[in-house]
Amino acid sequence: MAVPVRAAEKTVFTGDSGESRAMHLHKPCGYADCQEHGIASLGDEDLCCDHFVLRCYELLQQIDAGRTRGRSDVDGSSDLMRSVNSCLQGALEVSLRSDSLSNLQKSRLLDIMLWAGEYIHRAEEHRFSEQNLRESSTQRARYQKPQVKTSTTLLPQ
Repeated sequence: MAVPVRAAEKTVFTGDSGESRAMHLHKPCGYADCQEHGIASLGDEDLCCDHFVLRCYELLQQIDAGRTRGRSDVDGSSDLMRSVNSCLQGALEVSLRSDSLSNLQKSRLLDIMLWAGEYIHRAEEHRFSEQNLRESSTQRARYQKPQVKTSTTLLPQ
């Protein structure tokens, strides 16, 4: 009977000291001088888990700050929705793919998923309420007073 075997990561020797380091086939993290491998992408950046979390929190905090200032472009613009969906999707993928996440990283990813999901829910709710308001104002007919209709039916004799 065949037993599936888990593939091992490719080990590559890097650096002057010749230390052994497991490298993934992903691109390196695009954040400043980070040496970690990219585990998720946000926009066109490949980021490690910690920097992905940092970027997502920055984006979600900017959205909240815009809402508190009453900016109308914050409620469901297509670019923001794409960015928030990217945060949500990335957080889900990182949490499902990574075997070595700390409890803190797991809780932050969950927080991002909940926060982004709440934003998407509010934006959809706002969009639908505006759409229903527009439809009801354009399709509403004038009130007509009910009329009593009488009909006479002749019965056969």
